[in-house]
Amino acid sequence: MTGITGLVGSGFVTALLLDKPDTQFVCLARGGKNRTAMDRVVEAVKSECEFEGTPERFDEVMSHIAVVDGDIVSMDPVAIAALPECQGVTQVFHCAADVNLGKDPTGRTFRINYNGTENMLALARLFHAKAFHYVSTAYVAGRSRGVSPEGEVPDNGFNNPYEESKFKAEKLVRNSGFPFTIYRPAIITGRRCDGRIRKPLAVYRIFEFIAKKKSHACAKLGIDPTQPVDIGLHFNVVPSERVYFSPIDYVQYAITKCFQLPVTNQTYHVTGNSPVSTLMIEEALTSLLRLDNVSIGTGSENSTEKRLIERLLGDLFPYFSADVTFSQDNITQALGADQVNWEYGSDGLKKMMVAFYQDFFRHADWVRALMAEQN
Repeated sequence: MTGITGLVGSGFVTALLLDKPDTQFVCLARGGKNRTAMDRVVEAVKSECEFEGTPERFDEVMSHIAVVDGDIVSMDPVAIAALPECQGVTQVFHCAADVNLGKDPTGRTFRINYNGTENMLALARLFHAKAFHYVSTAYVAGRSRGVSPEGEVPDNGFNNPYEESKFKAEKLVRNSGFPFTIYRPAIITGRRCDGRIRKPLAVYRIFEFIAKKKSHACAKLGIDPTQPVDIGLHFNVVPSERVYFSPIDYVQYAITKCFQLPVTNQTYHVTGNSPVSTLMIEEALTSLLRLDNVSIGTGSENSTEKRLIERLLGDLFPYFSADVTFSQDNITQALGADQVNWEYGSDGLKKMMVAFYQDFFRHADWVRALMAEQN
């Protein structure tokens, strides 16, 4: 397995061990920043168990994990396959990835996502693995419009090197000769029950930016930030009716259950069937933070602020203006319609935003005050 130190990987391990407590994992992980591979795995598993409200499970989960220090890009598959810890491996679950949505001037994103998958397939061949499981992204659809199927998608161009690298890595998996399963989450957000997430990524950068923008504006104007404020913020984005958020608990559940099904070369959109609109996101955010004059839409202005927003957040804009619907046929057949057709909506958006501000803006008294009013 790769990617255990990430949100999806650590959640998958803890969930699978509940369903199949005899499972043994060999986890390939990197050391770095004065931490060993084992240090990073221990930290991730401990954090995941605490996040799930079951810290007492940590020792039991770790007893099922052997850690191998290695980098999916630079590793020697032959050397890894020969390690004692790796003997008896029957399946490979490849979850590690670089999720940089911006430019890739050094080719790092492509090396990790494409060349890393090449190496993991080579390792799987040395294991004589019975199946290869690959965590991809729904956004291999790139700039496609309309319905994106659960299966091979056409190359209609991509918004960034991340999407292209995952698209091409999927092709490697499909052409490898291994029985495979491919999982495609969308934008991962907090769990449905309380909106919380262990490590906020991607969309949360927008929430952070807007809260800091209000703090700065109010400090400059001498205004109480708990009061409604006109911050005149414009996002140069074509609004979408289909923004897909994948709550981490749904991703964990769906991947774990599909993993246990017979491997028949299936692809699953782990996106849910409840996209939200760009306008719903705007309304939820401006209501919670008491903001006036925040707008979304195309405009011709070329202000310094517009350039700043695009520099800091522009890599996220394509996901808030996409015109694609992710087919749910395969995953509905696998899990049942009741498990796929959950409702996100405005309530889910607010719950996710409140949880983020409560957990990650504890230093901002005005943010805490506004979020307390939601409870």
